[in-house]
Amino acid sequence: MGKRNLLSKRTIILCAFLISGCSDQNNSTQSSLNQDQADLQNMSANDASFSAENAPLLTLQELLGASDVKQAIAEAAATKNIEALTLWQETLMSAAREVNLAANELALIRGEQGLRYLEFQGMKTNYQNAFEYAFVEFEDVNKVYADYPAFENLHKRSMSLVKQRDELVTKVAEELKTSGFEGNTVEEAKRQWQNFFRSQSALQQSEETLPSSPLP
Repeated sequence: MGKRNLLSKRTIILCAFLISGCSDQNNSTQSSLNQDQADLQNMSANDASFSAENAPLLTLQELLGASDVKQAIAEAAATKNIEALTLWQETLMSAAREVNLAANELALIRGEQGLRYLEFQGMKTNYQNAFEYAFVEFEDVNKVYADYPAFENLHKRSMSLVKQRDELVTKVAEELKTSGFEGNTVEEAKRQWQNFFRSQSALQQSEETLPSSPLP
């Protein structure tokens, strides 16, 4: 094994765990919605199932997950552009009806409640982007927490990821030192970790990206 490529099988598994942990924030962030949002999600839990011809063609997650929608809502939320959020709300409502979106999911994006929901989704995207940048660049994630206090419930999980990342870098640096690597072993370990993380993240994103926006 080359001196500059010392990621063992165990190290790769740990890296993959960290990447998975970051992407899992999409699911755990949802738990910080207000109780009224949670209630809306459960509105039709006991409804009769849709007939085949009325079955939803897409979910709300799929509508919001389209790259152009996700980016636009994130930008509108960052600048508190209510007009832009309202326009996207109208577009999403129209698309939702065309794809027979489930009634409980349609309720999430309707009216003032819907605007708050979309703004929250946009800020969630901004938080995740800011955290991932700080995480990959080895910057202080505490600033991200200060900028996004609404996501306090994720901070403990995030700090756990940071701790695991640093432990992994330390292990790689020790392997580099043992192998006789000449240079700053910590910086080289960070570089190897960054390269691996970015390559795996790019692969994951390519697998998850929708072929096109579901909006008309």
